[in-house]
Amino acid sequence: MDTSLFDYTFPKELVAQHPPSNREEARMMVLDRGQQNWTHHQIPDLLDYLLPGDVLILNNALADLVPFEDKLVPALPPYIKRKKVTDFTPEDFVRYRTVYGQVPGSKAAPTAGFHFSESLLEKIKNLGVDIHYVTLHVSYDTYKPIRTERIEEHPMHGEQFEISEETAQAIRKAKEEGRRVIAVGTTTVRVLESWASLKKGDEGGFTHLFIQPGFKFNIVDALLTNFHRPKSTVLVMVSAFAGREFIMATYQEAIRNGYHLFSYGDCMLIL
Repeated sequence: MDTSLFDYTFPKELVAQHPPSNREEARMMVLDRGQQNWTHHQIPDLLDYLLPGDVLILNNALADLVPFEDKLVPALPPYIKRKKVTDFTPEDFVRYRTVYGQVPGSKAAPTAGFHFSESLLEKIKNLGVDIHYVTLHVSYDTYKPIRTERIEEHPMHGEQFEISEETAQAIRKAKEEGRRVIAVGTTTVRVLESWASLKKGDEGGFTHLFIQPGFKFNIVDALLTNFHRPKSTVLVMVSAFAGREFIMATYQEAIRNGYHLFSYGDCMLIL
């Protein structure tokens, strides 16, 4: 497919330069793939869309600090403007990470998880949702723009992932019983769909998976994800999950309604 099919324009002022004052303030579009429509919500409304027995999977990778002007700072993407070390705020050190991050070694944070506070996770558990974690060590592969004319020509260098036997068993049981597996973030999707191709008992490895339209999803039934940059592999992945035309129309709706974009921005729940 032509890479230009995954391009769009947006006002630069919609690129979130700071997170909302608390994790649960982000806006959330809810996309219904079957009905091909959307509604506008906020993150606390996620509770209305979860069911007892759902399995919610989050990526517990932790982004390493990086040197900047002889200090260690969060590895913010370049579109979050921090030109000198004094531009980094205390909130960057707290909010450019998830509350459940545990495994260091990533080049960037799994940003869809930024919207979850300890309180929200507790409310989700109280609904009867089964919460589990996987690890994908995010590399530049996840965020590197596609520079080839066709997406099929884009190279994926690979990312390391791990999934515990407990999480693997919970997913297998949910799929056998027809319960939903809900991924938080595209990195989590990449873990789950890569793991699906492994032999039973092999719970980790190195993935070069590039999910494109036409891909058959074996594990993920729903996805919570942020808004992604034009011509990015993660935008292609989301388009594979929900349909390219539907996703591109959704992005235009989000832009018209002033949604904040990218790592510190708002999100969508795709059902």
